[in-house]
Amino acid sequence: MNRRHLLLGLSGLALAGTARAAQTLYDPGVELYTVRDALKADPVGTFKKLHAIGYRHIETSNLAGMTAQQFKAALDEGGLKATATHVGLADLMSKPEATLDDNLVLGAKYAVMAWIPQDQRGDWAMWADRMNHWGELAKQRGIVFGYHNHDFEFKADSGELPFHILLDKTDPDLVVIELDCYWCSLAGHDPVHVLEHHGDRIKTLHLKDKTPSGEMAPVGEGIIQWDKVLKVAKAKGVEQVYVEHDNPADGFVSLASSYRYLKG
Repeated sequence: MNRRHLLLGLSGLALAGTARAAQTLYDPGVELYTVRDALKADPVGTFKKLHAIGYRHIETSNLAGMTAQQFKAALDEGGLKATATHVGLADLMSKPEATLDDNLVLGAKYAVMAWIPQDQRGDWAMWADRMNHWGELAKQRGIVFGYHNHDFEFKADSGELPFHILLDKTDPDLVVIELDCYWCSLAGHDPVHVLEHHGDRIKTLHLKDKTPSGEMAPVGEGIIQWDKVLKVAKAKGVEQVYVEHDNPADGFVSLASSYRYLKG
């Protein structure tokens, strides 16, 4: 090996080491939407499989037909804890206080509004007002209220991005953002850039990769620069990250692949 090849090799090892250091900045959790069918069929068995992969905490997508007390008991039996929940719009509209009380039962810090259906989008300032109200209810309980993006918040609506409207109109003391890196990237925005400019509002991330053709993939099997994403996230104060894949061929295989990439 000549000197040039040696230097190139050492440079590659240094870059790999830097990426690995970034990937180990977080203890990743699981967004349970990834294994929603298995969860409904066998909650405790699902939690034990996730624990065997290496995961220790989760974000709910729903309670799979259980009460919060039953769900918490299943988590305990499976060796996991809830650090965040996804809460549905219907529940927030009809029973916001009871919905947030479930977070207290589960012991989850974050209650995150999952999305806004297409036929109800448009008046983003109105939604910001509602989020502020739900955020106040959450704050009264010692919970942090958040909003989870898809791609549509990053597409201009009458000249302004809904994402920016929500940031401008929501109270930073009441509403935080859960940045879904895949949907942000699919809409043409770099998650690193979004974190650099709005990281003070972002407290949790969804980690799922994007292939060159735009398909969803396990973390590390696409083109999102996770070393940069996670470094900036840590520097900006992001507290939790959750691995997700919306429609994997096998949710457990997908989650295991992502975990290996993130933790080695």
